[in-house]
Amino acid sequence: MGNKFVTCDLPIRHKGKQLHTCLTQDQIYLVQSSWGLINSDLPRLGLIIFTRFFETEPNMKSLFPKIVQMNQDNKLECNIDRDMLQKHAVTVLEGLGAAVESLDDSQFLNGVLIAIGQTHVQREVKPQMLKKLWPSLHYGLQQVLKEHYTKQVSEAWKKVFEYICAYMKLGMEHPDLDADNHADILRIS
Repeated sequence: MGNKFVTCDLPIRHKGKQLHTCLTQDQIYLVQSSWGLINSDLPRLGLIIFTRFFETEPNMKSLFPKIVQMNQDNKLECNIDRDMLQKHAVTVLEGLGAAVESLDDSQFLNGVLIAIGQTHVQREVKPQMLKKLWPSLHYGLQQVLKEHYTKQVSEAWKKVFEYICAYMKLGMEHPDLDADNHADILRIS
């Protein structure tokens, strides 16, 4: 694999870009090969990520009313429905896997990410909240990949994550956009 780099401005300046143009060939290889090591155990990885997320970002628990129970004073309880949390985490990670598998053709993926962003608007998730998940994802990848999670692997995963956030943010900012026909909005600054 060569180390040819095609420039890509991060984060939201991905508009109209393909994911594979934001990564070197080596980074694509690192992300895809590390995904191969973890994709068979998404429930475990998902619980690690979201448990860490709730520990480090306790205010975000309120965005998950089906997972985190509230008491009568509308304050967060410690009771977390682990089955629901695991189900949500696996869904998130399957989306991440779709990005990994679409590194060479992300046109369809871009529309999916826009649609996911649009659904998050209905859940009162704000664009600036998306990046709060990276430290927990980073932590989970470290825990599962262990010695395979090198600095280079981490940097490649961060670029993929930023790309995903950029297109989800686009969907959040344009909740009425037809996600299947998003080419026009991608030309807007």
